[in-house]
Amino acid sequence: MIWIGANSTLDTNHDIPVVLFLTQEQMEQMYYGEHEHEKDSLHGLYDIEDDVIILPDTWDRRKPWDMGVLLHEMVHYLQDQNEIKFACMANMEREAWPLQQKYLSEIHGVDWQYDDLWHHMISTCRDGY
Repeated sequence: MIWIGANSTLDTNHDIPVVLFLTQEQMEQMYYGEHEHEKDSLHGLYDIEDDVIILPDTWDRRKPWDMGVLLHEMVHYLQDQNEIKFACMANMEREAWPLQQKYLSEIHGVDWQYDDLWHHMISTCRDGY
């Protein structure tokens, strides 16, 4: 939370979020329901209804990627706690991915790159979504 506060405009003066660990299958069922999806592509999620971060039961605090996923979901938690209004849920990703990338680089020395077009697509509202 301290790192997010120092590297974003989000107010971090909020309680530490509840984190729930589920199996990969449980996470995918919760997020995708019966919709077709790529298996094992979901690394974590934030349940905006219950203010809970959900991570896979294989999550390991000793792994930089896993810590980056937690940070990403904490960004969503703080966006929610700050009552930031978004045109759609996809807009929440606009800030989360770059902060995760910066965190992985600065704190863990991991050079994680993602495609800018991909980031634009997943963080933009689309009709029907």
